[in-house]
This record gives sequence, C-alpha cells and structure tokens, in this order.
Amino acid sequence: MNKTTKKTAVAQKAGKAGRFSWLRLPAPAKPEPAVLELQQQSQQRLGFVRNFLKLPFGPGRLALYQGYMDRLMRGPDGELPPVERELLALIASVENRCEVCILSHGGALKKYGMDPRLVDTLCLAWRRADLPPRHHALAEFASKLTLHPADVDATLMGGLRAAGFSEAEIFEAIQVVAIYNSNNRINNALGMQPNAEARPS
Repeated sequence: MNKTTKKTAVAQKAGKAGRFSWLRLPAPAKPEPAVLELQQQSQQRLGFVRNFLKLPFGPGRLALYQGYMDRLMRGPDGELPPVERELLALIASVENRCEVCILSHGGALKKYGMDPRLVDTLCLAWRRADLPPRHHALAEFASKLTLHPADVDATLMGGLRAAGFSEAEIFEAIQVVAIYNSNNRINNALGMQPNAEARPS
C-alpha cells in the first residue's frame, strides 16, 4: 500500500468512525448564527452539542424546527408540567424505537426527579410501569396516537378528560406527541446515533 492509498484509507476510516448518521452529506462547516446559538445552548444545558443540531437542514429550517420543540417542551407558558411533556415524548419515542430520543427524554425525566427505576421500566416496557392514573392516561394517549393514528376519533380524548385534563392541556399533549413522531422518524430514517455523552455511564 503506497502512502497516498494509506492516507485515503485512514481518512475514510476516520470519517466513518465520526459519522453519526447514514446521511452522506457533510455537516455544515459554518453553522448559521441561529443554529450556532442552538448548539451553544445545547453545550451549556447538556455539556455537549446534540448530533441532531449538526444535520445539514436547509437554510433557516433547523432553527425553526428546533425552536418550536424547545418552546413546546421547555417554554414557561406550557399548559402541562415539564415532567408530563417529557413523559409524552418518551412514550412516543419508545413506541417508535427511537434510541436517540429514548435516552434524551429518559434522562430528562430522571433530572426532573422521577424514580430512575421507574424511568428504566418506561423505556423497556412502559405498560408494566406503576404510573399514577394521570400519567398512565398520558402514556396511553401517546401510545395510541403514535401507533394507530388512522384509527383516532373523538373518543381518544375521553381518557384524558376522565383523568382531569383540560382542553388546553389536551391540545398541548397532541402537539408534543405529534412533533416527537416527526422527530423520531427523522432520527430513524437517518440511523441517527446518540451522542456518546448521552449514554448512561
């Protein structure tokens, strides 16, 4: 193997090792200012830049998409408590087998004080989890809307109403489940890998 061939092989191996999805497009060399701000926020909040924020979305798109999710999940004007928003996102992600989001939202629930053993059960077999009635209703709702969207009718909201949720809370629950089904599909289609820092130690 001559020097040129060897250098090419090493570069290819390094590129493959550093790849976090099946996409062959390179990450933007110079992120847009709005995306750079999102990356900085990720670094400050999590201690690392999420791989999703390195994807080559078209101009202006990533900031809009991620901005909506951030406002929905962590905005101060939410209808549902943050732990319930995270629970909805986790159940949708579990049903879709989205490894990136399962690790992310499972970790968030632990940070919000949910028993780590309960979170682990939710991630593996959520129907076995000993959830309070309100949270069980949310999990059932997220599961049904994720797995059987074509079968949804007006009765789907009945379980949430019976558990005491307001109409505004139900609408927010719908938005959370919907956006994370979108996010799960992007991750699954791209074969997105979780950041190494996001994996349990």
